[in-house]
Amino acid sequence: MQKMLGRPLDEALKSLPDDQMAPRIIETAAPRKDGARQGGTLRVIACRENEWIVARFIDGAPREKEDS
Repeated sequence: MQKMLGRPLDEALKSLPDDQMAPRIIETAAPRKDGARQGGTLRVIACRENEWIVARFIDGAPREKEDS
């Protein structure tokens, strides 16, 4: 199996052999006051047996800090 860690979820799933069942996907996120992040790219952060853990990452340049 190719290395999956850090890869976008859809890309990692497409790279699985045709005869292999898709793993169970568990989405995780750091606790936030305003709820879970909805944007960003789901990326594989851990693989265990038939289970992948994924989290959302914002791709692109970081935003400038706003003055309050």
